[in-house]
Amino acid sequence: MLRDPNNLHARNVPAKHIDRSLQNKERSLERRKILKAGVAASMTPLLSMFTSVQTSQANPFPRRIVCLDYGSATTLLALGFPPVGVVAAQHWDYWVGEPTLPPSVADIGQDLVINLEAISRLNPDLILMTPYTASHKPVLEKIAPIEIIPLFDGKKQPLQASREITENLGVLLGLEKEAETYLKAFNAKLAKARDLVSQRKYPSLTLLNFMDGRHARVYGANSLYQNVMDEVGLTNAWTGETNYWGFQTIGLERLALTATENMQLIVFEPLMDDIKPTLENSPLWKRLPAIQNDRFVLMPPVLMFGMLPSAERFLSLVLAHLESRYS
Repeated sequence: MLRDPNNLHARNVPAKHIDRSLQNKERSLERRKILKAGVAASMTPLLSMFTSVQTSQANPFPRRIVCLDYGSATTLLALGFPPVGVVAAQHWDYWVGEPTLPPSVADIGQDLVINLEAISRLNPDLILMTPYTASHKPVLEKIAPIEIIPLFDGKKQPLQASREITENLGVLLGLEKEAETYLKAFNAKLAKARDLVSQRKYPSLTLLNFMDGRHARVYGANSLYQNVMDEVGLTNAWTGETNYWGFQTIGLERLALTATENMQLIVFEPLMDDIKPTLENSPLWKRLPAIQNDRFVLMPPVLMFGMLPSAERFLSLVLAHLESRYS
């Protein structure tokens, strides 16, 4: 995600801004103690502590939520409950595309350079983050309770983790019915896609995000993309190793060596302006079977580190192309 050095870092924010916000909050000391005990271990399962909190409050459900990642924000939108703030809101369309981010959602800086003053002004009831941004917890828990969402924690595949997180967020926010309805609809779309794929002979897919004109991320095992492909029966042409996040960064020469004659090459935006002319002038790129055989497509952005809404968008875009090209 892009970072903006102009956003305020923790050490540059006067303490009085945080203190003033804290004085305006009407949380009991008992609730604070319960929540802090629950977030002491950053990798604990979501909602490990909220049962006792909910039964002890007149208004038990958080209503003003700040998200330090796009994945949790897209999930809240899918449940009809937009956050009040999200990191890098100005770059949402660049990386996420859909669902649309309402203009009311405030930008709170970048993932690793957050704007504490902006977060404090939002007076949140809850802050959601992933292990990637957990370094902010000691400062942010002075503003509001923290929940660290265990996505890409190495314990579960991202698609299954996203299902569980969605269900748990429904409990946390008092949106159990909405979460249940969304999960049923999501699973029904997967089942429908699985039936369609079983009746087709689609080619294997290679999925890329370009970093520059010579290097790209190729997605495979442990990625959200791979999880979706496995569930519906699509084949990934890339069988090489991947990292913790489900991708490997490779050069064009590696892609040329591993490319097969019949694979479909899918490149997701964003694609920097200087990359297109570089590829067009690259002998390696032009000699790829997918380029020579008209098996290449540039697709709109899909959040590679997202949750169920991103999985849904990925499946919809990929199947629409495969149907138009190979059915």
